[in-house]
Amino acid sequence: NDVKNSRAVRALMGRGRTRLIDTRPGEKNGDTPVAAPGGFEPRTITWTHYFGKEDSYSRIDYILVSPGMEREWDRSQTYVSAVPGWGLASDHRPLVATFSAMDR
Repeated sequence: NDVKNSRAVRALMGRGRTRLIDTRPGEKNGDTPVAAPGGFEPRTITWTHYFGKEDSYSRIDYILVSPGMEREWDRSQTYVSAVPGWGLASDHRPLVATFSAMDR
């Protein structure tokens, strides 16, 4: 539960050939992702946590994959769940990732 550029998340992701890949799930809402200026990630709805006291929305939850798992990862079936009632059990939204378990 931390932001992408925090020291803890950067340490967890690692570096080099064994660096973990951030799947960066977004909502499946019909929008076409548009590249943001300045080389930032596309502007998709990726928030996973709502903090009521500050009325703020943040992406602090991740699905990270190894380079080996990346080959079996289905990007089109990886998303932030935006179903009705998502906030009844938690202030975090569920993340979904799909993998095809084949030697690729």
